Amino acid sequence: MKLKRNLASLLSAVLLLPVLAGCGSGDSGSNNEPRVLKFTDQNSASSDAGIWEQLFADKVYEYTKGELEVQCYFDNTLCGYDMQPLQAGIVDFIQYVPSSAGDLDPRLGAFDAPYVYRDAAHQEAVFNPFTSEPLRVINEALEDDHVMLLTAFNSGDRQLTCNFPIYDLSDMKGAKIRVVASDLYQVLFANAFGAAATPMAFSEVATALITNVIDGQENPYSTLVSSALYEVQAYCMETRHLPTNLGLWINRETFDSLTEDQQQAVMQAAVDATHEMNQRIVEKEEGYKQICIDGGMTVITEENGLDLASFHEAAETVYDYFSDDWGDMIELIQNVESE
Repeated sequence: MKLKRNLASLLSAVLLLPVLAGCGSGDSGSNNEPRVLKFTDQNSASSDAGIWEQLFADKVYEYTKGELEVQCYFDNTLCGYDMQPLQAGIVDFIQYVPSSAGDLDPRLGAFDAPYVYRDAAHQEAVFNPFTSEPLRVINEALEDDHVMLLTAFNSGDRQLTCNFPIYDLSDMKGAKIRVVASDLYQVLFANAFGAAATPMAFSEVATALITNVIDGQENPYSTLVSSALYEVQAYCMETRHLPTNLGLWINRETFDSLTEDQQQAVMQAAVDATHEMNQRIVEKEEGYKQICIDGGMTVITEENGLDLASFHEAAETVYDYFSDDWGDMIELIQNVESE
């Protein structure tokens, strides 16, 4: 069911109202108490997403001089991973992958497109709510959907792993690669890269690799380490084919109810928390990579033979495939100047 069509039947959200009533008022207190805003996420407090969200919450409190307090609810303890509670105003913030909200506007898929960002600085500029033209355009279009995309951080570029080395697209032909069950991943790996794209629950991946049901998979270095995939995969190709963007969304009515100074503070908190988290991810990635190498995995990069240009060229066919859905958003994103 489309997100827009589900708002009239928010039974689950309605059932949450008694719970939310005990979690603090969204209005400013009469005794100089901060106005409490609620942030929901499916991830844990110790995850990269959780650390980012708490950074944001701390900065909102600091930048508004205690006028606003963001309370973070992790592990889906407040509501599920769904845009509907945000649209209904039951929560004020949510972490949600931009392309996953494509039912609201298909152009959101372009924000998670392969190789659309030149580098980390470009990605940050695209998700800067003060200056980004792509964000301005998409948020203007989302006005009737009661949500705004404030920013997003990249929790790690996705890499390809396999039981055999892959240096160019000819090595990819027919390789059974586990992918996320989405049109974007299917089109990228099957149509563009020529692999046998195999949707599969991540919980099944390790066993499928050991039994050779699949040849490989794709994930950021952090996942290769947390799931010890370096123990069951011999090679990692540093393709960086997709970002792993985690979006910070706010209810539009909540945003509009803030004073101008508070709006500026919330946006600045989003920008600063994202910049700090992106820096942390870059620093941690080198450590994750070394763990994979120490665990016996061979990492193949451009420096030792990976034909990365062929992957970039093939990925452009994905833009053509989704051209009707994405419109000119790819061009808008590519035209953003790095800060």
